Amino acid sequence: MDIMNKCDFIENIIRKVPCKIGRPVDKLRDLAILRAALELVAEQGYDSVTMDAIALRAHAGKATLYRRWKSKPYLIADAITFILPSEQKIEHGRCEEDLRDYLCELLSIYFGVKDEVRQKVMLSVATAISRDKSLSQAIHLDSITNQTSIFIDAIECITDKKLDNQKLKLLADVGPALLFYQLIITGKPIEMEYVEHIVDDLIIPLITLNKK
Repeated sequence: MDIMNKCDFIENIIRKVPCKIGRPVDKLRDLAILRAALELVAEQGYDSVTMDAIALRAHAGKATLYRRWKSKPYLIADAITFILPSEQKIEHGRCEEDLRDYLCELLSIYFGVKDEVRQKVMLSVATAISRDKSLSQAIHLDSITNQTSIFIDAIECITDKKLDNQKLKLLADVGPALLFYQLIITGKPIEMEYVEHIVDDLIIPLITLNKK
């Protein structure tokens, strides 16, 4: 699988690589290792991937991997950082002018709609966390959940900050929660049609109701 051609997030990965030593050659090596890890998780699932397989795919020695990451869960946890979209800032004009399309766009970016490889990685890791305590400890869930702050900002903008924090968070969690549920339960890629269904038939009506 050529993940370079199949994953949009790979285009920006090199700027995010947490180079462990600092030299350009090390940054490129880290990139190759993280890319190999993502490819293998998408192809085989988290449980089946080994450090040996990642080293082989990345054309690196296993000792190189262990100098940077103490175990597979920590390597994969670093890789997960790169399947998430870059932090986004709210576009206030779009909230007021085309909230529906804006929310659909935000959700599709967050879940990598049309990016099957990215969704396979998310699905595999999401289901593995409950079984692998080391993976659960290695992944900073805040780095994942904090990505949803953009939904909070968008809803707060359109409701003129009239909602209390609990209601606001609940509304913001609706879309991501349902999409995660769909991904985990069906094991199939999320389609844009389902994103639009959630926004049109649930989120927008709830926002309208809470604006009154």
